[in-house]
Amino acid sequence: MNRKEFFKVSAAASLASLLSPLSAYAEKFESEGKKVKVAVIGCGSVSTQYFPHISKCPYVEIVACCDIKPDRAQKAAKQYNIPKWYKHIDDMLSGSKFDLMLTLTDMQVHGELNRKALMAGRNLWRIPIRKAKNYTISLLARGFVSGVRLPL
Repeated sequence: MNRKEFFKVSAAASLASLLSPLSAYAEKFESEGKKVKVAVIGCGSVSTQYFPHISKCPYVEIVACCDIKPDRAQKAAKQYNIPKWYKHIDDMLSGSKFDLMLTLTDMQVHGELNRKALMAGRNLWRIPIRKAKNYTISLLARGFVSGVRLPL
């Protein structure tokens, strides 16, 4: 396999791994006539690639967003008709009911935010597989013990 083929295959695999957990949930919820309720943490530059698409999906409802810069969360909530916005993850975890949390923050804080969500019994849509394998193994173990879903 040459470099170009490798990049094509890995790009397709990455996209599939991001979308497959959502589509599996969507099929389950669609059969019950429900939408998947998603909470997004991180309303900065990365979120501009997600919000426009997720907000238009007929199977998904964004029910909350959160950012440490409250103005960004408030702006996203207004722009995408999100009913609740928060400035701290603890408030979002205790205040909104949702099926999946999508983490779009700086990579350095993914571990702590995902750990908090797992400890609160929340499913995660997106977890980074890092070079630090202990981090990934720890998240998978917490998810297994908690009975929550993690995308792989």
